[in-house]
Parts: sequence; structure tokens; C-alpha cells
Amino acid sequence: MEFTKENMRFYIFMCCKLGESAKLIHETLQAVCGDCACSYQTVCRWVEEFNESLSDCHRPGLAKPCMHEQTIASIKKDIDEDPHISVRELSNTNGLLYGTFHTIITEHLRIKKVCARWIPHLLTVDQERERVAVQRNC
Repeated sequence: MEFTKENMRFYIFMCCKLGESAKLIHETLQAVCGDCACSYQTVCRWVEEFNESLSDCHRPGLAKPCMHEQTIASIKKDIDEDPHISVRELSNTNGLLYGTFHTIITEHLRIKKVCARWIPHLLTVDQERERVAVQRNC
């Protein structure tokens, strides 16, 4: 059975996943395929291509996943302590991006800012009664 171009690319891909060098991969291909093996430059090009595609999800420029339960709980605690705090202040003190905080606050905690104060989107019946009572006393 002959090695096709696709077989060689797959072999190079698997060796890249195992961390083998381009030189070792080329030597192995030459031992198995002889003159039909692809050139060393081709192996190097494919190794580089595969290594780039394997490391796409670990590039330093990509945002880190910050939606951990601890982070969300910490933000909720900060907002409960000071309901007048802004998203910008939160992001400056905790070192996360403004957009990350906005997503956590609006989608995970389900709260919005009304009259410079954070309040839940969905109020329970007791919370609604309490808000009505507070407004009537003002």
C-alpha cells in the first residue's frame, strides 16, 4: 500500500500532536516511503501549519474565560455592598474588561441600572411590594 499525500499529512499531523520534530517525522517518512516521501521543506511547512492550528485556542490575545462562579459571586457581593457603583469602577478595581463585567451583570446576575442604582430585572412579589411601600413613604 502506498502512502498518499493525505496519508502523509495525517501522519505529520499525528506526530505534531505527539510533539515530534520535523526532522524526525521526515526521517520516518523516508524510511517508510523511500523516494515517494515528501520533501523536508514540505514536512516543515506542514508541521508549522499544524502547530499554529493546534495552538489557536491558546493564543495570548484571546480573552480568558472569566465567567467563573467565584467571579460572579464576587461581583454580586460588590454590587450588594454599593448598589451605586458603576461598571467602569468594578472593572478598574477587579482588572477585568468592561464588556466582561457588563455581560456578567446583565446576563448572569440579571440586573440593570435604574436611577444610578443596580436592581434585579425580575422582582419577586415581596420585592415588588417593598419597592411600592418605599416609594409611597418618600
